[in-house]
Amino acid sequence: MNIKAVNLNKHYKKNDSPDVEVLKNINLEIKAGEKVAFTGPSGAGKSTLIHILGLMDRPTSGNVFVDGKDCFASNDSYLCSMRKENIGFVFQFHYLLADFTVLENVLLPVWKDRAEKLKKAEAVLEKVGLLHRKNHFPNELSGGEQQRAALARALINDPKIIFADEPTGNLDRATGLEIEKLLFESSTERNATLILVTHNEELAAKSDRIIKMQDGKINNTAEEKKHEDLS
Repeated sequence: MNIKAVNLNKHYKKNDSPDVEVLKNINLEIKAGEKVAFTGPSGAGKSTLIHILGLMDRPTSGNVFVDGKDCFASNDSYLCSMRKENIGFVFQFHYLLADFTVLENVLLPVWKDRAEKLKKAEAVLEKVGLLHRKNHFPNELSGGEQQRAALARALINDPKIIFADEPTGNLDRATGLEIEKLLFESSTERNATLILVTHNEELAAKSDRIIKMQDGKINNTAEEKKHEDLS
């Protein structure tokens, strides 16, 4: 799916203080199947931007078009449906439910149809190397296993767009490389758009394009240099 952001702004209001401007007039386009990495210092607005691109948060102003559809012109029910059917999220922290098994956590996005999706969930767990742990609980897993379970949950509906916000930030190097490999393989197999936020320069370099952010803006000069390097 193609994603286009037009004049995106995000402000947060603070009592008795000027508004905090997190995003400032963001314009960008990401093509279907493209692998893009957002980099930049903490506080640059990277996570806020992908939360808006992933339809989890509304901008203060501006538009996000997914395959030509102006998503924020629609109601929350439409946004929820879009996220459920087309988008997968992987975060720095796994956000697994402690009282659910690994298999149950993977089935959460499709809980209403979990009986029909059981074999699919097991296939995804096998893909990420966790099928043998399907009946274990999150506190019985290592950090890398927890993140693989979170990735399996993101993939259960074969998303057309995968967002990963610092997916290896809490992992050691070897485990982080495993997660990176699974992310890129999974997006390639599904021809899914992969959008990363990372401070890891090695991970960013594996993407098709690096978009650098600073002070809520896109550093166009840095992005153009990346295109020159690839040509």
